[in-house]
Amino acid sequence: MADKNVRLAYLLAFLKNSWFWLGIWVFYYLRFTDYSGIGLIETVLIITFTLTEIPTGAIADLLGKRKILVISFFLQGLGGLLMGLSPSFGYLALSVLISSIGVVLYSGTLESLVFDSLKEQHRESEYGKAISNINTLCLISPAVCGAIGGYMYIISPSLPFITSGVLCLIGAVASLFFTEPDIDTEKFNLKNFLVQTSQGIKQLFKTIDVKKQTWSLLLIGFVVIIADEMLNSFLGVEFGFDPKQIGLFWGLIYLVSAFGSKFTPNIYSKLGEKFTLFLTGLVIAISLVVSPVLGLILGGASLLIRSTFQAIYYNLASININKHTESKYRATTLSTFNMLRNIPYAISAFFLGTLADIYSAKTLAVFLGIFLLFTLFLQNSIFLKKVKYN
Repeated sequence: MADKNVRLAYLLAFLKNSWFWLGIWVFYYLRFTDYSGIGLIETVLIITFTLTEIPTGAIADLLGKRKILVISFFLQGLGGLLMGLSPSFGYLALSVLISSIGVVLYSGTLESLVFDSLKEQHRESEYGKAISNINTLCLISPAVCGAIGGYMYIISPSLPFITSGVLCLIGAVASLFFTEPDIDTEKFNLKNFLVQTSQGIKQLFKTIDVKKQTWSLLLIGFVVIIADEMLNSFLGVEFGFDPKQIGLFWGLIYLVSAFGSKFTPNIYSKLGEKFTLFLTGLVIAISLVVSPVLGLILGGASLLIRSTFQAIYYNLASININKHTESKYRATTLSTFNMLRNIPYAISAFFLGTLADIYSAKTLAVFLGIFLLFTLFLQNSIFLKKVKYN
């Protein structure tokens, strides 16, 4: 059962991330609006993420992860089709809303299903390898699809979105073939739902060590989400890439990121948990700070380096949270963490889009990089002082 579920997870990871619109989505959105409007759409997306992360995680734990994955892929497919066929800004925003609900239902659900499938057969030690493979496929898929999508966009701007939507609908059918693990199942009712939600929050802060690690992951994650969801694509446009070039280049970025993702367990074991996370945040921060002085080639290199370390960050977050969380709260806890990580972006997405319009995405990158450098060294100095005096 575990092997079948893991293989299906690999397939779904590829289908879910078949982003033929990778890189060109900014050009498509700019057909309907400007950077500020994109910020508004991103606000719709991230507020949906934030408001529904914990409830959907708890529902997945209580109702069953297989059912939730079927619904998730159906909504992502429907949203993709509507996005490709949008005649106006309003329809575009609606498609983002539908897709984002589907993405939230997916968030943490596939990971927890894989972990519980392995744990049921006492093979949870294999999870690090499985999640690295899953995240590697999550990067290979957009690398391949994004490179093709740049050419699709030239044929028809709608084609990349429609194709991604169709593949997500195939993912909904494939999800029916999962076997639900029997570990720590709970009957769904309001009382269990409320208990489940509160326990998901407690799991992230249950001990001093877990609390410190959660805050480290969140501080880096605040900036990673902004860069990943919006800023990196804005910078690609400002560095001078055209639609065809950016489709191919994002394909390259995701292939290199997949390589970094694949070797996360090796890096993690050699450098240690805390230092690997600190180094990851440091590289991301520096790559942002230098953005204003970069052109097409060096700017592209900064995007490549940052995206690779973002992939490592996502692996570190998944490994760490799963390691410290009980099975029956796993999807809830992962969703809670994602919600907390999304809150700053939910509050600031429209404001950040407006700043990018007024000043430039490069200037915005500098401020985010400085913020991350400051928080990294501040937290590290506080930690060292506590170690010294204890």
